[in-house]
Amino acid sequence: MTTKELFDPKHIDIFIPDNIEFISFILTSLGYGNTNESSEEAREHGLDTIEKLLELELIEVFSWGHYEDKLKGKEIPLIKKMRYMAELWPKGAKRGDFYEMPMFKYKDWYLEALERDAKDFDTYEDFFKKIGNLEQWIEQNRPKE
Repeated sequence: MTTKELFDPKHIDIFIPDNIEFISFILTSLGYGNTNESSEEAREHGLDTIEKLLELELIEVFSWGHYEDKLKGKEIPLIKKMRYMAELWPKGAKRGDFYEMPMFKYKDWYLEALERDAKDFDTYEDFFKKIGNLEQWIEQNRPKE
């Protein structure tokens, strides 16, 4: 997935804090539902999206599901994280399966920036429309190294 595809307005729901926790939430934000979430296309699209969000340092894994005891608290390179994700996400997985897989949350800096800048809006969607370029807003609010 390219950055341009990730920030396509049709995927804007993925940037709402509560829409990232479970893989099924990510798939719903990408347009998949009960009838096609177990497809190989959904799996690949989901893995690509997770990889891009991790690469952009927008999200982090807060639970590794079945790998929790083995991986919690360890610094793991992106390529290994994605290998574990692919292992934990079997082909044909359905909604109930996703609750035993890795879980995600947005990084604190993103949540704090949203809380600060979106507080006067009724919905995150209204805020995203107002700022126009979400990718640019994220880069402006990203912690400087």
